Amino acid sequence: MRTNPIIGLPRSVLRLPRMAPNMSLLPTPRIVTLADDVTTRLYDTGEEHLEPVILLHGMVATGMLNWYQTFERLRGEYRLITYDQRQHGMGHTGPFSFQALAEDAVRVADHLELEAPILGGYSMGGIVSQLAARKDPSRLGGLVLAATGTGAERNAIEKITLGGLARSQPLLNAVPEEVAREITDTPLGPHEWALRELSRTPLTTHRQVISEVGRFNSTSWLHELDLPVAIIKTTHDIAFPQWIQDEMADLLPHSAVFPIHAGHAVCATQPGNFARRMRTAIGWVVSNEHRTMCAG
Repeated sequence: MRTNPIIGLPRSVLRLPRMAPNMSLLPTPRIVTLADDVTTRLYDTGEEHLEPVILLHGMVATGMLNWYQTFERLRGEYRLITYDQRQHGMGHTGPFSFQALAEDAVRVADHLELEAPILGGYSMGGIVSQLAARKDPSRLGGLVLAATGTGAERNAIEKITLGGLARSQPLLNAVPEEVAREITDTPLGPHEWALRELSRTPLTTHRQVISEVGRFNSTSWLHELDLPVAIIKTTHDIAFPQWIQDEMADLLPHSAVFPIHAGHAVCATQPGNFARRMRTAIGWVVSNEHRTMCAG
């Protein structure tokens, strides 16, 4: 009798979410071709009368794996959009850089004909969001930055932290290829779906992201971002320590901080709490976006 290889994989190693998604509540994905022949898998709740929010996932994740609880809880309140970024999930396989990812975010907004969407970014997605706003802050309605910061590797502590992440990242992608193939050929339950999503990001991408994070530093230009920015501050974060998140908040001219007492993987360890904090943060940006427009 053949054993199911999924059972042999410890959940603690795979970092599976504590709350599995209700697959019936998730929008159907579609493969889209954006400008410059960039292709990706895109999810869109499609309510054109609601405020649009584009959500950018973090390293290792895919769009829906990172944001499914936000989609489940906030659907009907906002038009929610997410997609797989380059070299993640079913995202574009072209050259990888944070700047290219920032350009892709604008491509998605253009493809959907969104005039000034709110851009939400988690971890790596938060860095990409900062870069997208830097090019033209007026192109966006505001930002929600979660579990992210101004950069890293600016002193010995950050170098040690990044070195540890580089060594530990393979554990976050410990889904053997044969497992991915097996679960792809059968109807997927919530946890099997999460396993497949994890298996879609190669280890080479992890190293690229860590290298990009090590080079990123937005401290010299964050003050230029003249748009509302809500910061979901993860108070027990190792990847982006509190002081880096506080630094980001201090540099931004129009920001508010919404703390959540959790570590860097809060979207997986406390998905319900994180989704509720997203609701508050997005609401603050919408309120201040409209106030800024009236003042102008």
